[in-house]
Amino acid sequence: MAVIASFILGPMNQTSSDERSRSDQIVNPVHEGHIVSSQAHENATSNVVSLMQIDGTADPKVTNEVDDSHHPLWRAISDAKLHSYLHDGERIEGMGYGGSESLTLFLSAPRSGRIVRKILSEGLVTPAWGHEGHDVMLPPCAKAQHQVDYLRGLPPAVQPYFPLVLDQLQQTVSGKDEFIYDMTYVPGIEMSRFVEQHRPPPRIVALLYTEIFRLLREKVHVHRRRVPKGPTIEPEYLTKIEKRLALTAATAPLTFEPLLSAEHILINGHQLKNVPALLRAFRDNKLFTSVLEPRFHSLVVGDTNTENIKIGNITPLLRRYDRVSFAHPPFTAEELELRFLDPRSIGFHEDGIDTGADDPMYDNKPWHNSLGNYDQIHGKHFDLQYSVSAGLPAIRIHFHPHSPYATSYRGISRYFAASMNAAWRLDEPGSEIHENDPYWVIRFAFIMGTHFAAMPPFHLSKDADGMLIDDAQHQPRPLAIYAEGVKWLNLALDMLEGRVDKFHGIPVPRIPSKTRGIYAA
Repeated sequence: MAVIASFILGPMNQTSSDERSRSDQIVNPVHEGHIVSSQAHENATSNVVSLMQIDGTADPKVTNEVDDSHHPLWRAISDAKLHSYLHDGERIEGMGYGGSESLTLFLSAPRSGRIVRKILSEGLVTPAWGHEGHDVMLPPCAKAQHQVDYLRGLPPAVQPYFPLVLDQLQQTVSGKDEFIYDMTYVPGIEMSRFVEQHRPPPRIVALLYTEIFRLLREKVHVHRRRVPKGPTIEPEYLTKIEKRLALTAATAPLTFEPLLSAEHILINGHQLKNVPALLRAFRDNKLFTSVLEPRFHSLVVGDTNTENIKIGNITPLLRRYDRVSFAHPPFTAEELELRFLDPRSIGFHEDGIDTGADDPMYDNKPWHNSLGNYDQIHGKHFDLQYSVSAGLPAIRIHFHPHSPYATSYRGISRYFAASMNAAWRLDEPGSEIHENDPYWVIRFAFIMGTHFAAMPPFHLSKDADGMLIDDAQHQPRPLAIYAEGVKWLNLALDMLEGRVDKFHGIPVPRIPSKTRGIYAA
């Protein structure tokens, strides 16, 4: 039923002709719905030198780094604090703002050249994660240590696709824990930034996804393959959603407590099951959980958000192509010099021990940047209206039709089937996916939903004074992300209940059981 899939994807699923192929809290209760304009301000701080200025070149293989110096985090950090993270002779060439509220500095140093310094500090993190958190609730500073261990422990065949860790430091400053580590600089441009700047047609973006998934399948997911001892769905997805949303509500209770207590929610006028009802529906049907369970784990990147994928050579992406084939793409991952940044680093835990492996379906995250509207949400290219009436929350989201991502993502769903067919060899009867993951498209929708539903605490934001204002006007991004998670989880449940026949050209398999059960809205 394409209507459901079309609603899930919203404006990014509208088809159009391809464009040319060129390259501390302040309490403010919310009782009435109001529209929030969330276009970011562009006020760069004076102590940042862009990498394009330093490179002084138009070579497409040497492009400017992400510069998030307009973010409120930077305005809340004094110059003295910022420069306390520098060593003698180092200069800031650019800055980035990570999804886990990490502070990332791109530095030039007299001896080491260009490096990347990532800083996780309790003083910069909005939610109070707590030192006792573990596995999916690991606090950011502890997670940073895991990222260092992940990068240093990669199989030799995989290491060239990631940065190298150069140094690390753990310290306490004014009672706040900090973890700092230096990495080699990976040249190129982050994929999301490439799309924003060059606005390639949807077909080229989908072909790029194909090469990312092929690279993951051939080079990453072949390592550490194992059958998990216990269930994955409950601890890795369902419990994670509950814990992360509880943290979100504890941090911004006026905005999120009414939202999380309702059984249903209105999103753009459509009444859907809300998270409490969705989690109960997944848990109460053992057949559903058995379908959603991965049959094996492997090494994963864990966060293939396209902000974490770098393209070292964009020249092939800027060429004009009259005809392109997914079976024989006009460029390869190797030619594009694709590299991965910022791995999730938290593997599946057994008996309290990280196995170093997880569900490989987790690495399909590039689609969440486009089909899931993440790039538009993260870039604040949307307006949001939020209200609660008689206990029923309502969120209405309008994505800006002329955002920097609209040209590349509008209509990209037309290429979903071709992209996945080519990446996973779905047309081959002996393809591994048919044996090991026959319900992959259902699991795809489910895990897309879990990505979004567990992300809100990472996107709560403070103002320029370092204060969290607890209302929808100041927290539109976590609300939009939450709504996206609800939509995808409803789609997954509809697939499990046999309500959806196809998803963007991919047949949705029926679960062979009369006891499937229907959870009526």
